[in-house]
Amino acid sequence: MVDGNAAGEPGMDAADGERPCLLVLGMHRSGTSALTRGLMALGASLGDRLLPPDSCNPRGFFEDEDIYAVNFHLMDALGYTWDNPARLAPPRLREEATGGRGQEALRLLRAKTAEGGLAAFKDPRFSRLMPFWRPLLASAGLAPRCVLALRHPDAVAQSLARRDDMEPVLAHALWLRHTLDALDGSRGLPRVLVSYDRLLAAPARELARVGHALGLAVDTAALAEFSRDFLDAGLRHHKPGDAPAGVGEPGPLGRLALRLYAGLEPLAAAPPEALEAGLEKGSLLCLREECARILDEATTL
Repeated sequence: MVDGNAAGEPGMDAADGERPCLLVLGMHRSGTSALTRGLMALGASLGDRLLPPDSCNPRGFFEDEDIYAVNFHLMDALGYTWDNPARLAPPRLREEATGGRGQEALRLLRAKTAEGGLAAFKDPRFSRLMPFWRPLLASAGLAPRCVLALRHPDAVAQSLARRDDMEPVLAHALWLRHTLDALDGSRGLPRVLVSYDRLLAAPARELARVGHALGLAVDTAALAEFSRDFLDAGLRHHKPGDAPAGVGEPGPLGRLALRLYAGLEPLAAAPPEALEAGLEKGSLLCLREECARILDEATTL
């Protein structure tokens, strides 16, 4: 079911003394790295301890090593790997936030943001772990604003098949889980939905839209550098708007993922008020409930 906003979690308006920070949410291979790099054009600082590039992300992941380690070890302690689509229960995650692991994460947040400025953190695992992080962000005096990356589920499945030899049924289950959890976990926070295809096709327009939605100014010089030197359409293996070929006839979870993507994609061009109205529309809420129910049934351990 759609989990909604937990009691005691911060709402849309930041309280006095809270400083904004950015969280990038989204499924693996959904363009979260490119999107995070683009946020530097909005004044975001990504820190100086980033995971190194590799052959899968030759231009970098733009993930803080220490934040990544917290997320990795938290999921490992709960018996999960990144490619396990079974549901992580929000009450258990909130309980973890009150213990030693939460205190460690809180100290880390305070250290990472001690110098001020607009900190941005990215790790696809955030999508699954928001019930853990939201109370800690509030305790650290931070008011998160969420940037949600959206990419066609078949394109994600293709990418994971190339990188990990992953079967489409698992890729679609992971796409559904990360997308549903990101929507639930960011509910009540300022947020914007960004299409990977739209970002690659028109980075200036998309980052200006993100800036407008989150109240951030665009640095035109930094934006030009990002568009000119970082983005490379050759890194993408299908054209915007095309349904990627090569993943075969989708199964039940694949069809659900395609339906959810079709409902969300138009909202990736929407202003903030239209985004929230669209996400709360009865038909989309019913679809999200259906996706969550069927996914839970398919992934119960």
